[in-house]
Amino acid sequence: MALRMVALIRAADGRWFARKGIPEDVREEYARLYGHRREAHLKLPADTPKSEARARLGEWLAEIEIRIETLRAQRNGDGQPLTKLNAIALAGRWYLWFVKQHESDPGKPRYWRDLSDYVVWEVLRPEAPNSYEANTKADPRWDWIKEPDVREAVRPQIAELARVATFLASEGKALNRAAYTLFVDAVSDNLLPAITLLEKRANGDYSHDDNPDTFPPFTEGPSKASGVSCWELFEAFVHLTKPKPNTVNRWRAVFLEMQREFAETGADGITEDAARSWMHGLITEKRTAKTVREIWLSASRRVFSWAREHKRVRTNPFKEVKVDVPRKVQTREEGRSFTAAEVTTILKASLAYEKATTATQRTRRWVPWLCAYSGARAGEITQLRGKDIEERDGTHVMVLTSEAGTMKTGETRVVPLHEHLIAQGFIEFVRQMGRGALFYNDSTPQRVSADPLKPSRSRAETARARLGEWVRELGVTDPGISPNHAWRHTFKRIADEVEISEKMNDAITGHKQLTVGRNYGPPLVTAMAKALRKFPRYKLD
Repeated sequence: MALRMVALIRAADGRWFARKGIPEDVREEYARLYGHRREAHLKLPADTPKSEARARLGEWLAEIEIRIETLRAQRNGDGQPLTKLNAIALAGRWYLWFVKQHESDPGKPRYWRDLSDYVVWEVLRPEAPNSYEANTKADPRWDWIKEPDVREAVRPQIAELARVATFLASEGKALNRAAYTLFVDAVSDNLLPAITLLEKRANGDYSHDDNPDTFPPFTEGPSKASGVSCWELFEAFVHLTKPKPNTVNRWRAVFLEMQREFAETGADGITEDAARSWMHGLITEKRTAKTVREIWLSASRRVFSWAREHKRVRTNPFKEVKVDVPRKVQTREEGRSFTAAEVTTILKASLAYEKATTATQRTRRWVPWLCAYSGARAGEITQLRGKDIEERDGTHVMVLTSEAGTMKTGETRVVPLHEHLIAQGFIEFVRQMGRGALFYNDSTPQRVSADPLKPSRSRAETARARLGEWVRELGVTDPGISPNHAWRHTFKRIADEVEISEKMNDAITGHKQLTVGRNYGPPLVTAMAKALRKFPRYKLD
């Protein structure tokens, strides 16, 4: 690969400096992955010898060039493909190369120990999913680091630390997108062992390393699969149908993993038997059959159905695939509602935030009570703004609208406020807050992702997630209930007990009516307010 030469400049203070322009056709993707849009910069300390600076410049240029070449290959569908086996084999070559770069002069053990800690605590640990945060003891081996979303989030940093671009340049390889993903993920699994070995070498331990013996030999893989890849299919679906951001975020993991599984065959090469085998293999102790059926299978069917309708694939291999979900034994008398003790625990803890000043404190103080007295989804409440609280014909109401954020049904809903909320001072709280967001900080614009395949999580969604974590910390840990959504079940149950009509109950909570006839003549706010007066106050004594 011929390198376009770049000048190495020495600044007035002695530091070395070089810069290389990023071609316009790859700027957006380069900026997303590496943080620089127009130019890449090399900066070296003043005490770097000139010979070393020139050597570092050459290596740096090779790395930038291979990044650009790889991005173009991925964009154009060019580049070398890899099977899963060959990706692991190539990671074995990388392991030997990476170790050889430092083995003869590994430096101080502390450097490698600190690097290992950085990978673990600064690169991997921040990407831990909410399920791990809720119970860290349930996954002592950190199996979550191999989840598709985590893989994708850490991939740029792993590639940087492992000097993947430099290695590929030394091998003269430009991989296509699927191959690059497989390869970097295989490197990710071997980066810490390589660092650990170099720490041993730095301590003077040059005993035999068994790790290279575990890698398979590299062989020439198959030619690139014809047709569209699974991830390209998902990209097209998102760009053309524009599903809701929450849907994109849920389905991303499905197609990232599908891309890994069927990188060699492409979307049109997936058979029904292969689809069925893969889908059933997704069921594990930590991923239930229900999750596989309702998210993984549902997403696969929907996207491939769309692709078949638009002639992007010949068949939908997931159409006839079934995932059986074992009937769950319900051991809670309250079902998915909170028990009286759980209600008391949450609402009492909420009242402790008498002088709520931060967004987190305001969320804990008011959102559980608003959910408890309305059956609204927690996400509908955390996105409330002061201007969404109105007075209509003498009745205080909250207007739940998609203007404030995501609504599951997409329809605006007006819900009266229970008299106990007003007695607690909710209206005074809203007046103090003004017309802006009640439960998150909206004083500065939110940074919104420009990538439709990776939409930003709204501040309201973050507030909802953190509220659920707080509820778990209070001791409401039964996995059979949701720490936020259980209020919806609790409200419905109590409303039935006090004989609020089903139609009124559904109108307040925003549930669809079961029959067309019931959709005629939706209840007025005054009628809902009258019904809500039957709903008793929660007693915490």
